[in-house]
Amino acid sequence: MSFSKFRMMAFFVAVAFSSGNIFGERTDETNKTSVTYDLTAETAVGSGSYTAYQLVTNRHHVLATRANTAYVRGAVNVSHKLSERFTLSGTVDAIASVHADHSLFLQQCYARLDGKYLFVEAGSHESGQVVRNDSLSVGSFVKGTNAKPVPQARIGTRGFQYVPFTKQWVQVNAEGGYGKFLDSDHRQDMMIRSGGNTYTTGAYYHQSHLYIRSNPTKRFFAMVGIEHVAQFGGTRYTFVGDEKTGITKPANLKAFLNVILPLGDNSYFEHSALEDWVYGNHVGVMTYQVGVNITSHHRLQAYLDNPFEDGSGIRKGNGYDGLWGLEYTCSKPGRQYVRAAVVEYFQSTCQSGPLHWDGGDYPEPIRSQITDLVVGNDNYYNNSFYDSYSYYSMTPGIALITSPIYNEGGGSIYLNNRVKAWHLGVKGELTDKLSYMLKGSYSEGWGTYSAPAVRKKHSFDVMLLGSYALGALNVSAAYALSSGNIYGNCSTCNLKISYHGKIF
Repeated sequence: MSFSKFRMMAFFVAVAFSSGNIFGERTDETNKTSVTYDLTAETAVGSGSYTAYQLVTNRHHVLATRANTAYVRGAVNVSHKLSERFTLSGTVDAIASVHADHSLFLQQCYARLDGKYLFVEAGSHESGQVVRNDSLSVGSFVKGTNAKPVPQARIGTRGFQYVPFTKQWVQVNAEGGYGKFLDSDHRQDMMIRSGGNTYTTGAYYHQSHLYIRSNPTKRFFAMVGIEHVAQFGGTRYTFVGDEKTGITKPANLKAFLNVILPLGDNSYFEHSALEDWVYGNHVGVMTYQVGVNITSHHRLQAYLDNPFEDGSGIRKGNGYDGLWGLEYTCSKPGRQYVRAAVVEYFQSTCQSGPLHWDGGDYPEPIRSQITDLVVGNDNYYNNSFYDSYSYYSMTPGIALITSPIYNEGGGSIYLNNRVKAWHLGVKGELTDKLSYMLKGSYSEGWGTYSAPAVRKKHSFDVMLLGSYALGALNVSAAYALSSGNIYGNCSTCNLKISYHGKIF
C-alpha cells in the first residue's frame, strides 16, 4: 500500500472537502470547519530478533515487528459540518519508518460522511473493534486491529442505534463494505523468500457485521452478533520451472452478491466455472455476551466469541474453540486506579477435528463414491486458493495465532493456528495526568493439523506502559518482553511522543 496506490484516493478526499454546500446552505451556525493535525515519533530498542509482542500487537501494524525500529508519523484531519444533520470528515496520515517492515506508508486516507444515524465512508481508516476493548483485549477473531486497514467503501450505523418501536429496549449496530487487498507484491516477495511456487494477487474484500443488544443502561443486558469477512476474486499464479500460469476467480456483480452469504455452485466441477463449492474464503465469528451494571459507574460483562470458517463452526462443532472473556469497566469521573480490566482465554485447537472428508470437494466419478461425511480441519485463517486471511503478513484478527510475518522461511500461510492462551489486561490512572496499562499473555501452540509442530510452541509476553498527558502533548514509555520459542527471547524499551494540534 504505497503512496502511488493512493494518489487517486487522496484526490477524491480533496474534491470532497472542496464541495461543502451539497447538503445544506452555508451559514455561520451550521457550517463549521475544523482542521487538526497529529504528530508522533516512536522508537523501540532492545535485544532479540523482534520487537516484543505486546508492543506490536493490535496497533494496525504501525510499529514494526523488527527489533530496534523507529518511525515518525504525521496526519491532517478535516471536519466540516455541512448542515445540522450531516458532517463531512477525513484524514490523510503517513508513516516513515527505519529498520521496519515498510519504510514509507500511507496508513490512512479516507473521506467520511456522517448523518444522524448512518455513515458512509471510502478509503483506508483505522477503525476500532466493534465490541472488544481496543487497548486491553486480545482482539476480535475477524475484524480486529492487528493489521493495517484494508481500503474499502462501507456504510453502517453510527455505533449502536435504538430500534424503532422497542421503547428504547433494543439497539442495533450494523455495517457492510467492499474493498481491495493491496499486498500483492508483498505476497509475491514472501513466496520467493519461502522458495515456493504459488501465490495469489488482486483479491477483493467483503466485510459485514450485525450486533443486537438490549439497553445497556438497564441493570442486566445481553447481546448477540456476528462478524463476517470474505476474500474473493484475484488470481493464483503457479510456477513450473520458468513458466507461470494463473487461474483468475470472477469478481463480477454475481460474485460481489454471492459473498454476502457463503453461497456457491455445487456443480462447479462440471461447469468449469472456476468457482469454489462456496464463493471465496469466508471467516466469521458469532458473539454471545451478557452484562450487569453493578452500580451506575461499574459494569461487568462476560462473553464468548465463537469462530467459524464453515458450517461446522457455526454448529459449534469446534468444541471449546473461541475467545472466552470477562471485562470490568468503570465510568466514574476522576482518577481511578482500575479504569478497566479484562481476563480472557483463547483456544483454537479443535477446528472441528483433524479430518475433512466431503464428496462435494471432488469431481465425478469420485464424488458419488464418497458416502461418508467428516467435516473438520477448519484450518483457521488458511485457504488453499488465497493462502491466508492476512494483510501484509499480519493477521487482521487475533494475533495469538502467529502471523505469517514471523515465518522464518517466508510464505503467507499460518504455521501455528492451533493455540491455547491466557490473557490479562488492566489500565487506570495513578494521578490526574499519569496513567498506566499492564498486559500479559501466555500461549501454547501445536502448529497446524496438516503440519504439527515438532515440539510444542510457547510464549510468555508482558508489557507495562506509563503515559503522561500535558495538554496536547502526550509522552509514554513502556517495557515489554517475550520469552519462548515463538518470537524468541525479546526485551524491548519503548518511547513515544505525540502531539495533537489545531490549525483552525
